[in-house]
Amino acid sequence: MQIPFGEWLPDQPEYLNPGATTANNVYYAQNSYKRFPSLVNYSTNNIGADSRGAGSFRDNAGNVYNFVANNTDIYQLDGGSFTSRKSSLTGTNTDYFTFTQFGNYIIASNGVDAPQYYLMGTSTNFANLSSIASGVPTFRVSGVVRDFLVTGNQASNQNRIQWSGINDITTWTAGSKQADQQDLPGSGGEIVHITSGEIGYVFRQNQIIRMDYVGGATIFRLSVISPNRGAVYGRTVCQDNRRVFFYADDGFFEINGDEVLAIGAEKVNRFFDVDLNKAFADRICAAVDPFNQLALWLYPSASNTANTTGICDKILIYNYATKKWSTADANASTIFSQFVGAYTVELMDIISENLDQINIALDTDFWSGGQLLLGAIDGDYKAAIFSGTENQGTLETRELELFPGHRSSITNVRPIVDATSTVTVKTRERLADTPTESAVSTMNDSGDNPVRESGRYFRLKIVTPSGSVWTHAQGVDVIATKIGLRWRIKLI
Repeated sequence: MQIPFGEWLPDQPEYLNPGATTANNVYYAQNSYKRFPSLVNYSTNNIGADSRGAGSFRDNAGNVYNFVANNTDIYQLDGGSFTSRKSSLTGTNTDYFTFTQFGNYIIASNGVDAPQYYLMGTSTNFANLSSIASGVPTFRVSGVVRDFLVTGNQASNQNRIQWSGINDITTWTAGSKQADQQDLPGSGGEIVHITSGEIGYVFRQNQIIRMDYVGGATIFRLSVISPNRGAVYGRTVCQDNRRVFFYADDGFFEINGDEVLAIGAEKVNRFFDVDLNKAFADRICAAVDPFNQLALWLYPSASNTANTTGICDKILIYNYATKKWSTADANASTIFSQFVGAYTVELMDIISENLDQINIALDTDFWSGGQLLLGAIDGDYKAAIFSGTENQGTLETRELELFPGHRSSITNVRPIVDATSTVTVKTRERLADTPTESAVSTMNDSGDNPVRESGRYFRLKIVTPSGSVWTHAQGVDVIATKIGLRWRIKLI
């Protein structure tokens, strides 16, 4: 009998679950799980408080610009060090920043302070956008749709979108260079996010509107593609080109053109609803890792009962190539897709005077520059990246009767994982019982984990140690007996 670890499906029953019952610090590739790297910081200083937003950009010459905001300042991360580029901001803990690139301009807004701009290659500090753009409103969110900067959720009207002149960030007078505005009708709630691209999606709390450029007097055609579902929090939306992922109050979804696809139903929606610490639900932050084709949601977990500050400690991972889920441990306030500039030996010295003390492997893409990687601001408010050795990985098989209708005994487990793993056997006699766990069995020189456990229902937990390096986890080989009969059952 062959049973794979399979897809992690926490919303399904443990007994006869089609897949794995636990998949932590891993992600599902094709026919196996792969390790998810740990978060390691690399900046020499920090931003002093929780991040309220971050963005990473490249100018026309390929130069990289990374910006991070807290409640009071916008910082630039350059050469492993943070420098304040705007101070005396007045936002609260719920006034998150949106960073948007319009040509070589970076626009930063939080809905409270005046919108800011930074011209890559020219500016030293951020400045009020109104200094170059007469009539620009105070807005909370923005995106670039076609050749327009589209803004939403104004201080005076949470349901208004307003866009600049075509390819002109300085023009905001309606009727000039196709600049205009529109108030969104109905009870869709305030605007929380605007995506960028040839097509734009305006997310309200309970509605999603598609923006198509048509020109003429209309300029943009607005079409409601989701009349009763939106994104309660704007930071739960992430995007990889035309693929848009978001979390609504009823689960996880993907937008494909005009179609809103349920990707979390009967898989992870119920798990997440229970595991999310709802007292700090506004801290949820989404990002994509385009290289590995992962959409990720950083969140504070309810299982971390010691968390009284709302720092995020878990990541829910969706591999949109395989359509499979998993989780990972983290300690961060923000995750974002980050361009990393090339590091010379001199710049490495900024991070550490001793190469042996650099905690990011020298053979990773981090040092090559120009790569779009998964970055973060960690719990120490430092710049960090998911390029370390992995945390302890945990995979647990579905629960099953090895011999249907009979009790059985397991004497040996061989993990099909290219790592020195430990094994724990969970058993129970009735589905109404709480499973008991065996002692942890360590792998011997033959690759076996000797155990001696009997019962009717079994689950096998495989743990890869922190800091180990491995590539694939597929399942286990089990040696079990029934009424004196000896069977070798291969679970892969």
